[in-house]
Amino acid sequence: MMKNMRGNTRYIYIYIYILVCAFSLFCSCDTDNTPYDTKHLADFYKCSTPQSVVGISDKNVALFVDYSSCIADGMLSVFYQAMVSPLTATDPEFWSIKGDVIELEQGNIYSLLNNVRAVNYAALDKAVEQMADRDGESVLLTDGELFTQTITANNPNNPYMRSGFKKWLLKGHDIHIIAEPYVERYRGRYFDKKRFYILFTDDRINGNIYERVTEIVNLKQYPDVKEFHIGGNYPWVMPESGVASVPNPVVAAEMTPSTPYGYFEIQDWQVDWKNIVDLIFTGYDDQGRPLPNGDKLIGGLRVDKNAFGCYRITDVDVRVTNINAAYNDFYNKRELGIKVKAKDLSATNEIQNFIVVDHQLFKKGEEQGVVDLYFDINNFAPTTEDLDGKPFNYFKIEIVVKDLENTLGSSLDMFNFASIVNAGNTNVSVSESLKNCVFDIDFINRLKGTVLYTIYVKSDKY
Repeated sequence: MMKNMRGNTRYIYIYIYILVCAFSLFCSCDTDNTPYDTKHLADFYKCSTPQSVVGISDKNVALFVDYSSCIADGMLSVFYQAMVSPLTATDPEFWSIKGDVIELEQGNIYSLLNNVRAVNYAALDKAVEQMADRDGESVLLTDGELFTQTITANNPNNPYMRSGFKKWLLKGHDIHIIAEPYVERYRGRYFDKKRFYILFTDDRINGNIYERVTEIVNLKQYPDVKEFHIGGNYPWVMPESGVASVPNPVVAAEMTPSTPYGYFEIQDWQVDWKNIVDLIFTGYDDQGRPLPNGDKLIGGLRVDKNAFGCYRITDVDVRVTNINAAYNDFYNKRELGIKVKAKDLSATNEIQNFIVVDHQLFKKGEEQGVVDLYFDINNFAPTTEDLDGKPFNYFKIEIVVKDLENTLGSSLDMFNFASIVNAGNTNVSVSESLKNCVFDIDFINRLKGTVLYTIYVKSDKY
């Protein structure tokens, strides 16, 4: 019976909604088609925008340890001893890699690390895949040298970590690799090798494992130790004011709320379009010369160009979308207590030749790019479909990644090391794994077009 009541209540809500819409149409020939306020815009954002989910659980960090001479001799290294402290302090799970067997060990972590005995043919490829499949952070301690019981045996050019790396990055996470040089004795000869600390984490998490390690271990004190970062998570815009962007005073924007909800903000412009056009379109510089796009519309935003690690954001763009119908429909349903899903929202349309970003200004910044927005006054001609709201218009401004460049150069050479079975040859398996990830088209496409920040605007009828 309760089930039937709930079902009937739902139909009553829908019936009321239809009546409200019909009554509005009947009562006026010049019908209002947008809400009077922004009170449901925050919920509209959450409903219409795929939410950035970190996807990292609160489970313990998993420590995967390659049972090799590299780790067995680790306590002879001052740097290794320094790294052991923050790693063991997390009370991690301890996974041993003994040949092709990877298993969870029980006991004191520090004691386990001090009792590593070399076992041949460590299944490092399986270990990296296992790390990528987890929903928690993990760390791999290894020399990076994959040996298999096959005819090829050694894998000096095999990018065997690529699959696991890519899987983790496409989840939107980060990989930090720290490479410590050391010398290994093998059959009476000495080889320049690398001890790798490979951290699967997510930089968006407070107190992530990389953050813990670098708080304890000052890497600058070890000039021979190198590190590399590659990230798949979203960078973020940094408002200069600390809370939101800075709109032109002419629009007399009321910021609701006074601080952004994280990745977006809401502006309620109090000035009509005639004054906006008259006062902003005719901006002048300090010498009295007309500005090419008039006065600045919105400023006060910066982007960390190096947030992706091995990629540098070289340019951004802006996309403007009419959300009048979508927000109106969402608003009315929410007022009636009807739940709305993204698939239920009305269609939106992009507004062309409306707002532009100052590309030259963005490109000037070395570490941070300044994002200033202007009206596209040279092409500005909104149609009745672009700004069709009455009594107000609602549109969405998105700042997106336009172009990227990789910053690899010769930096991956830090991961190469001498092969102990092929004298005079170099093992490039780790660097090739990373290189294959950096140039992977799926990964590049994931980063391009990323929305860095969204500004919702309520303006007067156009």
